[in-house]
Amino acid sequence: MSHREVYTPFSQRNGLKPMPPQLKLGAISDEQRLLLHYAVTKEIDNYRSKGVNRWVDDRVAALAQDVHVKVLRLRPADFSRDASKIASTFEPIISKRSIGEVYDLIEFIVRHPNCSTSLVQDISDVFKETRSAYRLVDGQIIAIGNKEQADAVERALAETVAVGALASRRHLILAAKELRSGRWSDSVRESIHSVEAIALRIEPSAKTLGAALATLERSGYIHGSLKDGFKKLYGYTNDEDGIRHALSEVEARVDETDALFMLGACASFVSYLIAREKLLQ
Repeated sequence: MSHREVYTPFSQRNGLKPMPPQLKLGAISDEQRLLLHYAVTKEIDNYRSKGVNRWVDDRVAALAQDVHVKVLRLRPADFSRDASKIASTFEPIISKRSIGEVYDLIEFIVRHPNCSTSLVQDISDVFKETRSAYRLVDGQIIAIGNKEQADAVERALAETVAVGALASRRHLILAAKELRSGRWSDSVRESIHSVEAIALRIEPSAKTLGAALATLERSGYIHGSLKDGFKKLYGYTNDEDGIRHALSEVEARVDETDALFMLGACASFVSYLIAREKLLQ
């Protein structure tokens, strides 16, 4: 392997870990738990009362006490303003509870009137940094991927194995890897390459997806309007200003939402072309 080549971990190369975290709905990683707890404890440490080193100031104390009573349902009399005790209360929740309980706690914190803008920003950054399937938007945690996208990727990976379309499968895995790494335009390119690999199976002499779609149309296996829709989607990456010819300013216009959409769309497209290919045999 050339030292210039991007290393692809074993699990990615062999399809053992193909699903990017952005599509892992209902999952929270250990890394995200760690960084969420770090953001909260850093906030506690930053706002200790002056002159009383162990205690948090009134603002943080009010927030922590509301969590103590309203979220954890503990007795108000048992609440302590001691910074270390507050931090130790948060740790087992964030590190061990279910994703629903963790996110309920985080939403309560960021929506509390005493939550600082810096903590809200730190928590928002954690979701982005860990490539979570969720994001913090206007005080609510929302999914950026969806089950249909995840199902489409898993189905395409299984079907490419079943028919021996290993080149297409490899590109799908690489698209997921680039999505996991935050390289959005690279992910989009790999997604499109997965479709092209199937197109070459349908029409080995074709150099473009359009030629393969034309073969399907002539055979009566695809409606002309549907073919045109696919070609327009393909054109998004194939014209002079598209992803394939990306310059720095084009790279900046491609974001995580684009990459997620293209991975799901191209995975579905791969499954569709595999099904249509069977009709040509």
